[in-house]
Amino acid sequence: MTKMTSRGGRTIAMIAATILPLALISACGADESDGKTTLTVASYGGPYQDAQAKAFFEPYMKANPDVKIVQDSPSDNAKLRAMVDAGKPQWDVVLLANDFGNESQGKWLEPIDYDVVDKDSLLDGYAGKYRAGADVEGTVLAYREDKLPQAPSSWADFFDTKKFPGKRAVNKFAAGGILEAALLADGVPQAELYPLDVDRALEKIDTIKDRIVWWDTAAQSQQLLESGEVTMGLVWVGRAIDAGKSSPVSVDWNTWLSQDAYWMVPKGTPNAEEAMKLIAYMVSKDPQVEFTQLIDYGTVNREAAEVESVRANPNRPSNHLDTQVPMDDEWWAENLEGVMETFNAWV
Repeated sequence: MTKMTSRGGRTIAMIAATILPLALISACGADESDGKTTLTVASYGGPYQDAQAKAFFEPYMKANPDVKIVQDSPSDNAKLRAMVDAGKPQWDVVLLANDFGNESQGKWLEPIDYDVVDKDSLLDGYAGKYRAGADVEGTVLAYREDKLPQAPSSWADFFDTKKFPGKRAVNKFAAGGILEAALLADGVPQAELYPLDVDRALEKIDTIKDRIVWWDTAAQSQQLLESGEVTMGLVWVGRAIDAGKSSPVSVDWNTWLSQDAYWMVPKGTPNAEEAMKLIAYMVSKDPQVEFTQLIDYGTVNREAAEVESVRANPNRPSNHLDTQVPMDDEWWAENLEGVMETFNAWV
C-alpha cells in the first residue's frame, strides 16, 4: 500500500479468506436488539488493525455508546465488489490500498460526505471523491549499513551492483514499485513517470535480475534484510523499520514510493451516515496522533503532522512528503491486468 488486490503481497495473501463469519454477517448493517447501531469495519488484521482498534474503534464506541463496532479482516477488493454487486454489502467501512477507490471504481462505493468529514484537515491528495486517507505508507529503499561501503542515496544506487554489491530484495508484484524505481534509476524525471514505459523498466531490471531475491510476503522481505542475505531491499517501510530494530538496517528517504491506505464506504450499506461519522473521527487530529504512537506509519491529518511526537520519528513517512513519489493510482487501475501479464511472463 492487494495490494492491487491491495498493496501487492498483502492482499494476494488475503484472497483465500473469502467467507465472513456468520456472526458478522448477521450483525452487519442491522440495529442490535439493545438499540445500538452496528458498524462492521474491515481492515488488514494483525498489529496494524490492533493499533486501529486502540486509536479509533474503542475510543469512538466509548464516546458514542449507541454505536457498536464489529471488526473483520482481511479486507479485499474482490470481496467488496462481490458484496456490492450482490446487493448485500456486509461491511460498512472498509480499508483498502491506493489501487482501489479511484473515480473509475466509484460504482462500488458511496461518495465521501465532506460535510461530515473535514476535507481541509487532510493532506493534499488524501481526500478523494470515494475515499479518505487512513495513513501514509510507502515502499522504500532499505539497506544494510554493515554490508555496503557507503549509504545509497538514490534508486540508481539500488541498480548499481558494482558500487553497492550484494543481492536485492524485490516484491514479486508488478505494482509493488519496482517498475517506478527502475525508471527513476534510468533517468526518467519523476514528473514524467506515467504512463510507465514498461519495456524500458524491464530492460533496466534485467541489469540486476541475477541479483534479485524475490519476496512474496512482507515477512519474507524483513527476514531477508535481518539475515543479511540481501544488502538492499525494495520493501514496505514498516518492515524496514522493524528490521532495523534488531539489525543494522536503515532507510534512504531521498525518493520513496507512496502506497497508502484509505477508508471507504461500500455502496448500499444502510449505515452510510454513521460510517461517515466514524471516518470523520478516525482522520481527525487526536486519533491520528494516537495511531502514530502505536505503529510507524504517517498521519494524513495536517495538524497531527505538526505535533512534536509525530515529527520526532525520522522514519515516519509523513515527515518526508517533500521526497515522496506518488504512484498514479488511476493509471494502475486501468493498466494493472496487462502489466501483470507482461511482468509475470518476464519474471
